[in-house]
Amino acid sequence: MEIWRFPLGLVASRGGKRFYENSTYISSMKLDSSGTSDFERMIGKAAVEAARMSNQASQAAKKILGDVTSEMNEAKGYDLAAIDLVDADVELIAFISLPGASKDQIDLRVTEDNLHVEAKSTSREGRYLRRETSTLGQRREIKLPVEIKSEQVRASFKDGILEVHLPKLVIINAQRVQVD
Repeated sequence: MEIWRFPLGLVASRGGKRFYENSTYISSMKLDSSGTSDFERMIGKAAVEAARMSNQASQAAKKILGDVTSEMNEAKGYDLAAIDLVDADVELIAFISLPGASKDQIDLRVTEDNLHVEAKSTSREGRYLRRETSTLGQRREIKLPVEIKSEQVRASFKDGILEVHLPKLVIINAQRVQVD
């Protein structure tokens, strides 16, 4: 007789049957031709269902979080620049925090649906006792929620904040024409 202890209770195998003991009862389950009991098949199905639910949860998290994880991977070695994106009537306005950067060190690139900013970092003289900023600088890339007119983008930099005005692409509704 083989005996195993599981959190469920005592399990014993005798004469092609397995016995599962919980504190109140003993249950006997028959083995199939592969030697697997009903109980083990139930556990297997539960494990498969748990894996499926975990996969669905991961997909839902990706939808909710968007590209946050890819942004973090992409910014490896760089500080992730903080950004506020405001939706005004005719434009989006991005406020990007780039402390310690100068106007000459900023690389700003915009397409119809994407904003990319990178600012190089300058080293300061002396021995650092604590350094929490990246030696490479700051970087951020976001997908814009609406299409914009990239050729009309304006940007200004003051007090460590890059302000980017992104005019929205206005789609004019087509007018209905009466056919004679």
